[in-house]
Parts: sequence; structure tokens; C-alpha cells
Amino acid sequence: METTLLIGALILLSMIGLQAWFSYRILREVRQESSFYRHALERQLRLASSPHLHCDIQPNADAVGMHLGLYNIGNSPAYDLHIDLIAAYAVDGMDITTFMRTFVQPRFRKYPLQPDKVGYYGIRHSLRQPLIPYQKRLEFPLKLVANPADVYVLLQYREVAGNNYHQVYCFSEVNERGLYRMNLIEPSRAELIERLHFSEGDDAKISAQEKSLPFALKAFLDLWNHSIAYRFTILEPEDGSVPPATQEL
Repeated sequence: METTLLIGALILLSMIGLQAWFSYRILREVRQESSFYRHALERQLRLASSPHLHCDIQPNADAVGMHLGLYNIGNSPAYDLHIDLIAAYAVDGMDITTFMRTFVQPRFRKYPLQPDKVGYYGIRHSLRQPLIPYQKRLEFPLKLVANPADVYVLLQYREVAGNNYHQVYCFSEVNERGLYRMNLIEPSRAELIERLHFSEGDDAKISAQEKSLPFALKAFLDLWNHSIAYRFTILEPEDGSVPPATQEL
């Protein structure tokens, strides 16, 4: 009798233990799924409420000249825009001596401009804009000489929380009219990065902490350091820069 009761008690305990184990597994899976869906929902909400910027180079409406178009297709404004542009030339197409004599103001022709290791140099230009509203576009007039081989753009901007995002664009000439199209955007979606601070007149300094920057960004900064400031060239207008025009998308 006692043996039967003992066996029954053991069977009952085993069933209770098995039920508790299954209940624990189910509860753990529910928590994991809940956490997954919560993070997915938070990500979707963050994306839906963030600015989404895109750059392009387009001809002006009057077909005279070009402009850099900056589009905010997101649902919130972008702030503290830092736009750095390089018009890149190859020494095979135009040597630096000819470039300096033709396109640089006489007082700056002794500037120590040197090509990078692949034979490129350029004209660099920095643009600043306090904000771009959502569902709006900005048009920055562009003056480019001798049809540069490529045009590079580093875009940095902040969202409302103050986080800084970046992307690097490359535009290449595609026909004799000098129209450009984008052939590189890196990363494909803007990513967080510590704000890089440098001005048109200064080389970009990379600290020891910044040596792990993405390849496209390091390549941009290297070409920046092998370029001459836009204001040193004959392209700089005497009455200052033309402000960007804000348009609807």
C-alpha cells in the first residue's frame, strides 16, 4: 500500500514538474516574441518619425547650370545640416599647373595642391543650413568648371534628439552636356556617427578614435585634403554665396 502511494506521488510530482517546465518554456517564448515585436514597433515608429534625406544633381529649370538638390522625404525636419562637396579632377585630364593658372585666383596660385595616390585632386566647398522642413527640398546652385570627373558629397544632419547621421554620395558625368547621375551612396541608409567638424579652408583632421571610419568616408576625407577651397577659385562670387531655394517636393 505504501509502495503504491509512493509511486503515485512520484508520478504526480513528475507530471507537475513537466507541466511547470512546459509552462516556463511557453512563458519564455511569449516574452521573447513580445520583446521582438516591441523592438520592431519602436524601430518602425522611429523610422516613421525621422527625417529621410536624399541628394541629387539636376539641371536648372532654365537649362543653364546645375544645382544640388536636397530632399527631405521623411515626416520630421532635419537640423544642423553640414554639406561638404568636392568637384574631383584627374591629373590625366588636366594637370595641376594648368588648373591653377586657369581657375584659381592669382593670389592663391602658390597653394600647395597635390593629387592623391590615385591621381585625383579637386575643388572643395562647404554648405551650412539650419534645417530642412519635412516634405521639402533645398536647391543649392552649383558652379563647376571643366566638367569634373566626379562630384562627391558628404551629408551630415541631426534629428530632433540631436543624433548625427551621415551619408557619402558620388555623382559621375554621363554625357557631353555635363549631366551627372549618382553611382554611389554609402551607407545605403543614413547611419549614426559622431559629427565631423571641418571647414572649407582647412584640411580634415582624423583623430586616433576616428581611424575606424567607414572606407567611403575615409576616402572622401582623403580627397578633401587634396583639394583647394572654392573661395580661392575664380568661381567665388563677389557678392557672396547665393542662398538655397526651398521648394515643395
